[in-house]
Amino acid sequence: MPETTIIIVSYNGLHETTAPCLESIFSCGAQSDFEVVVVDNCSSDGTAAYLAAMMKKEPRLRVVFNEANHGFAGGNNDGLRIASGDTLILLNSDCIVTKNWIEKLRAPLQQDPAVGLTGPVSNSVGNEQKIFTRGATREEIMEEGLAWVSNSNGASFDTDMLSFFCVAMRRDVFDRVGVLDERFGLGFYEDDDYCIRVRLAGYRLICVEDVFVYHCGGGSFGRLPQGTRKMMKDNRRKLETKHLPHTRIHPRDLQLQVMEGYLRQASREGFTPHLQFRVSNRFKEMESRMPRGIFKKWAFRQRLHRLKVRFRQYGYEP
Repeated sequence: MPETTIIIVSYNGLHETTAPCLESIFSCGAQSDFEVVVVDNCSSDGTAAYLAAMMKKEPRLRVVFNEANHGFAGGNNDGLRIASGDTLILLNSDCIVTKNWIEKLRAPLQQDPAVGLTGPVSNSVGNEQKIFTRGATREEIMEEGLAWVSNSNGASFDTDMLSFFCVAMRRDVFDRVGVLDERFGLGFYEDDDYCIRVRLAGYRLICVEDVFVYHCGGGSFGRLPQGTRKMMKDNRRKLETKHLPHTRIHPRDLQLQVMEGYLRQASREGFTPHLQFRVSNRFKEMESRMPRGIFKKWAFRQRLHRLKVRFRQYGYEP
C-alpha cells in the first residue's frame, strides 16, 4: 500500500496541463512510495487515450474515466474514495512539482497530529502562499521558485486558508472531515469551505515555505467569462450562508500577517540572509498588489513604510 496518494482532476488541456504535470511527478522521484489517481472529467481532447496508454507504462498510475464533468469537488471526491495512501494530496492538473515536495508536505502532518492540512508556496495563488516572481516563462518562474526554496529550509507558518491547487492531508483528517462539498458545482470556494471545516474540527493549517509548486493558474476575476464570474458570486454566497460570519482577508493584508511572523522570528533568531531574501520577496509581492484608489494606495504605502522601519532595526536592507 502506498504511503501517499496524489489525486489530479483532468479536463482537457492535455499538452498544456495534464501531461506536463504527470511528467513532473514521475520525474521528480520521491523517498516514499506514492500512487497517482487521475480523475478525468470526460475530456474530449485525447486526454483519455493518453492516460490509458500511460497506465500501461506506469504502474503507480490509476485513472477514473468519468462519463460526465463532475466538477472540481466531485472529481476530487471520486479520487479520494479510491485512494490507498495514508497521506492524500490534491493537485491541480496545471501544476508542476519540484524535488522533495511530497516528503516536505508530509512532514508536518506526520510530526504533529494537530496539523490537518499543509500546502506549498506558489507563483499563482490568491492568498499569502503567493511569492513574488517576475519570470515570463515557466522555466524562469521555476528557477525563481527554487531560489525561494533554497532560502526557506524548514520555514512554515500557520494560516486560516490553503488554496487547493495543491494541498495535503492525513487520512484520519479526511475520515473525520469528509469529502468536498459538491454543492459548489464546477468550482470556486469549495477549498475555503473545506479549510473552515478542518479548522472547526480543531486542526491547524500550515503553509510549508520550502516547497514551491508552479501553478499556471487562471486569469483575474475581471477577465473571467461572465458565466464563470456569476458562478464565483453564487458560490461565495453559498459559503457565507453555510459559515456565517465569514470574511475573506485581502491577499496583501495576509502578506502583512506573514511579515509579522517574520519579525517575531528575527527577534528570536536574528536577521539571517535567508530571512532577508524572503522579506524582500514579500515586500515586492505586496508592492505589486498596491490598491488602485489614491487614498488607499497612500495608506498602504504608509503601512509598508512603517513595516520596513521595524525590519531595519534587525538589519533589513531594501
